[in-house]
Amino acid sequence: MRSLLLGGAVLMAALSGTALAADMQPVFKTLPPSAATGPYDWSGLYGGLNAGYSWGNVPFDYLIAGVPAASSTLSPNGPLGGAQLGYNVQSGSFVFGLETDFAWRHATDSSTLLAPGGPGSAGFQTQQGWIGTLRPRAGVAADNWLFYATGGLAFGSVKHSYTEDGAGAGRAVSDSDTRVGWTVGGGVEYAGGKRWSLGLEYLYADFGKASLSQPSQVIGGVPFPSSTATFHDQSHILRGKFNYRFDWGIPHN
Repeated sequence: MRSLLLGGAVLMAALSGTALAADMQPVFKTLPPSAATGPYDWSGLYGGLNAGYSWGNVPFDYLIAGVPAASSTLSPNGPLGGAQLGYNVQSGSFVFGLETDFAWRHATDSSTLLAPGGPGSAGFQTQQGWIGTLRPRAGVAADNWLFYATGGLAFGSVKHSYTEDGAGAGRAVSDSDTRVGWTVGGGVEYAGGKRWSLGLEYLYADFGKASLSQPSQVIGGVPFPSSTATFHDQSHILRGKFNYRFDWGIPHN
C-alpha cells in the first residue's frame, strides 16, 4: 500500500511539472512576410523638380537674292531648371507612364559672316527660352531601379534675328515665337524610399525650321538685295530629377 501511494505521488509531481513547464514557455507566432520586403512598386502619381544643362544646335542658311551665300551653326547653350508631373502604372517588371514638364532657360548665341554679293556683312542671333514636353514613358524596373525610354511632344520659346550692314547703312529683322516640335530620349531612376526617387534623363528636342526674309530695297542710298535666313532649332538636354510620389489611396509596396 505504501509503495502504491508513493508511486501515485511521484506521478502527480511529474504531471504537475510538465504542465508548469508548458505554461512557462514563450509563445512564438510566425508572421507573414512584410510587404515592405517585396519588389518596389513604381505605380502612382508623382511630381518633382529638375535641373541641368541645354546644348542648343541651330544650323542656319543665308540666301541673297535666292542664291546661297553662307551657312553656319549657332550654339545657344545654358543651364535650365523646372518641374515635372507624371503617373506610372507597373505590370510585372514593365512600367508605363505619362509625364509633362516645364523648364526655364535663357540660352543665346550669335555669329557675324561676310555676305558675298550682298551689303557687306550679316549678323545672326538666336535665343532658346523656356521649354516644355508631354511624353509617354515605357521602361523596365529592377526592384527600385527604373530604366526607361521616352518620346513625344515638345514646345518652347525661340527667337531669331539677322542684321545686314554695308557702307554706313543697315537693316534688321527678327521674330519671337512659341514653336511645337518633338522630343525623344531616355533615363534611369533610383527609388531611395517609398516616396522619393532620383533620376538622370537625356532628351533631344527638334522644333523644325523658321525663316526670316527682307525685301530688296535701298537704304541711305545703299542698295540691299532681297535675303532670307532659315534657322533649324534643336536642343540636347541632360538633367537630374527629384521625384516625390503622392499616396492618394493607391496601394504601394
